[in-house]
Amino acid sequence: MIEGAFDGSGEAFDRCFGSGVSHVEAESLDEAACSFRTAVAIRPDHPVAWFVLGLVLRGLGRLDGAAVALRTALRLRPDDADTLFQWASLLIERRLAEEAVAPLQRLVALRPGYPDAAFNLGNALMALDEPERAETAYRLAVLLEPGVAAANNNLGAAILSQCRPEAAAVNYRRGVRLEPGSAEHHKNLGVSLLTAGNFAEGAPEYEWRSRQAVWQWNRDCPGTPVWDGGPLAGKTILVHFEQGLGDTVQFIRYMAVLKAMGARTVFECQPPLKRLLAGVPGIDALVARGEPVPEADCHLPLMSLPHRCRTTATTIPGGVPYLRADPDRAALWRRRIAEAGQRDEFRVGIQWRAAGADRSIPLDRFARLSHLSGVRLYSLQKADEPGRWERPDEGLGIVSLPGRDGKGEDEGFLDTAAIIEGMDLIVACDSVVGHIAGAMGRPVLLALPWLGDWRWMRLPDRTPWYPATRLFRMTRRNDWDGVMDRIAGEVARRAARVS
Repeated sequence: MIEGAFDGSGEAFDRCFGSGVSHVEAESLDEAACSFRTAVAIRPDHPVAWFVLGLVLRGLGRLDGAAVALRTALRLRPDDADTLFQWASLLIERRLAEEAVAPLQRLVALRPGYPDAAFNLGNALMALDEPERAETAYRLAVLLEPGVAAANNNLGAAILSQCRPEAAAVNYRRGVRLEPGSAEHHKNLGVSLLTAGNFAEGAPEYEWRSRQAVWQWNRDCPGTPVWDGGPLAGKTILVHFEQGLGDTVQFIRYMAVLKAMGARTVFECQPPLKRLLAGVPGIDALVARGEPVPEADCHLPLMSLPHRCRTTATTIPGGVPYLRADPDRAALWRRRIAEAGQRDEFRVGIQWRAAGADRSIPLDRFARLSHLSGVRLYSLQKADEPGRWERPDEGLGIVSLPGRDGKGEDEGFLDTAAIIEGMDLIVACDSVVGHIAGAMGRPVLLALPWLGDWRWMRLPDRTPWYPATRLFRMTRRNDWDGVMDRIAGEVARRAARVS
C-alpha cells in the first residue's frame, strides 16, 4: 500500500484512490489509471494522486500523459524527493536530458544521500557530453553505494570520455569484480586497457563483446570449434568479418600471420569489399557473406585475432602495403585526374563523413585546405545511397571526378583505391577510406575526434598499424577547427616540398 493515500477529504476521492491502489496491486494498470484519473478530477490539488497516476501511465508506456501528471505533482509539491526523481527519470527516458539536470541537481541538494539521484544526474550529464561534471556525480553515487557495479562502470565511462584510459580502467575493474558475469563491464574494461596500449590484459577482456545482447556480428558455425590460438599446421581456419568495413581492411593483415602458421585460410568478408581484398596476402579462399563457405576445422571473428595471436602494442603485424590498386583502373583514373586538374598541382584526396557522427568532419572545415596555394582537393566521399556520389559545395573548390557514378559498391572501392593511387596525399576522418589508403602505404593525415577509437591508442601522432599515416588528435572536445588548422599547416609544408 502507498502511505499517505487517504489524507484527503471526501468519500468519493477515497473510494477512487483506494480502487486505484487495489488495481495496482492486482497489476491491472489500465483500470488503475481510470481510477486515479477520476481521483484527480475530484481533487486536482492532491499531489499524491497526480504522482501515482504519473507512475501508472509511465508503466503503461503513455509517456505524454505521465509527463502531465508528474509535472502537476511537482508543481503541487516541488521539494518532494520521489517526485523530483520520477520526473527527471521520465525526462531522461524521453531523451530530454538537458531538462532533467535541474531537477536532479535540486534533488541531490535536498537529499545528498540519495545514490540513485547522483547516478541519474551522471547519466543526464553524459548524454549532454559533459563527462567532467558527470564524473563528479558518479563519484558521489559510488561513495554512497560503493558496491553497485553500474555506478563504477559509468564512472569509468565518464573518465574514459576525458581521454584518461588508465584511470578509467580502475573503475571498470571494480565493476567487473562486483558483477563478474557482465559482458558490458568486461568489454568496457578491455576498451580502456587497449586504448592505454595494454594488449596483454585488454584483448582478453575485449573478447566479452560477443556476449553482449546488442552484439550483431556473431556467426553461427555449428560443429566448427572456435580457434583457441593453438597449432594450425595442416588445418583450415575460417575467419569472418565483424563490425565495419574499415575494421576489415585494418585487421585482414592477420591472414598472413595465420598462413605463416601453416593454415589454409578462408576469409568471409562484406560483399562490397570482395574485389578490393582479392589480392591480400595470406588468403587461400575469399568469399562474401551469402556465398557458400568451404568446410573448416575452426573459425574465429576477425577482431579476435589480435588476442589469439598474442599481439602486443609492439608486435602489431606489418606487411604494409597489403592492398594495391588495380593497375588498369589506376591508369584510367590518373588520366581522369589529369583532365580534371592542373599539371603542377598538389593533389589531396579527402573524405569527411564517417559512419559515426562524432568521427565526421564538418565539410566547411576543409576551407582551410582549399585555400592553400597550389593545392587541389579531390572528393573521395561516397554517399549513403548506393550508386550516388556526394558532390560537395563547389564554393570550396573540391573536385568531384566525372565518371564516378558507381555501378556497385565493390567497383566503387576499386575506384577509390585507384584514385588514392593518383593522389599526393589523403586527408580523412576515421573511416574506411583512411584505412584503405593506410593499407596501401599511401601518405595519410588522419583526423581523430576527442575520444579516438582504441586502435589508435594514445600515441601522439604515429600508429604502428600504418607507417605512412600521421594522426591529428583534438586537443579539446569538439575542436575540429584546431585539428584542421594543424592539418592545413602540414599540407602546406608537404606541398611546398614538391613545388
